[in-house]
Amino acid sequence: MAGSCEPLRNACNEAAVSTRIKEYFWKYPYLAAKECCRALGLDYNRYGGRARKIKHDLVRWRKSIVCGTPNHGRPLGVLPVHHLEYTFMDPVPPSFILALEEKASASKVEGAWYRSPNRNRQLQYSDKRISVRVYPKSGTCRILAREPLSFDDLRVHVEDVFANALPPHVYLDVSFEKMIKGLQVVRRHRTFRVGPLTPFKVGFYRDSLGLDILADASHPECLEVHENWPTWIRPVLELQRNNTTVVSQFSSQISSHLHVMQGIGLAVDRLDKTLDRLWKLVALNGDLPEAKENGL
Repeated sequence: MAGSCEPLRNACNEAAVSTRIKEYFWKYPYLAAKECCRALGLDYNRYGGRARKIKHDLVRWRKSIVCGTPNHGRPLGVLPVHHLEYTFMDPVPPSFILALEEKASASKVEGAWYRSPNRNRQLQYSDKRISVRVYPKSGTCRILAREPLSFDDLRVHVEDVFANALPPHVYLDVSFEKMIKGLQVVRRHRTFRVGPLTPFKVGFYRDSLGLDILADASHPECLEVHENWPTWIRPVLELQRNNTTVVSQFSSQISSHLHVMQGIGLAVDRLDKTLDRLWKLVALNGDLPEAKENGL
């Protein structure tokens, strides 16, 4: 060992070499490991294996977060996941929360209400279609669709979730109907998979753009963007729902009128047949001149 001219390896130097290799392949992802060592002035026999391993890890990381074209597999962009968050216009009434707390179990059960073990102690419900969270202190309710649902289907399912957990005298109350009618979109969640991140939250753009940017443990290795809907969206959606209701009622009335007109047509046909039979009966008795002329 005393006659060896190879310098002693230092952990800091080795880490610096790995960093340089990563930076090179980040800038030139399609070049070979030999080209990397030549450009950085590294001994290929010594660092070639490390360069290949670093390039392989970067390629796998890129494939996990980007979408590739069928022909070349080159990155087109980050794959986002979008879903809408719904809430009620007013907080959940305290009597409803008390009834849900009595119904909730201590541990998570699919398709049933349970109490979250975290410090917020919120009431939660989840099944294959939706996920619901109710915060007892504020009465805030957050509803997320876990599969594509129309607004009407979502509202019916949310109504069933609450009605099945509340006593009859509660969900038959006017306040329950008012709460369900107040269901509305509050924001859109956009989730981008970008790799390991240090948890953070940025609310700087909330007032100007309605955006919250954060990374937490709810979506590991993902960047979340909460897009809060402008205040004018809610009355527009409410107007759209009212218009839909009016159109539906108008269509029902038209259908009823058509049914009545069809019934009138059948009655007229039957009256014509009855008059025809009466005419023949009178003609057979020979009481009409027309009957004698016709030889009846």
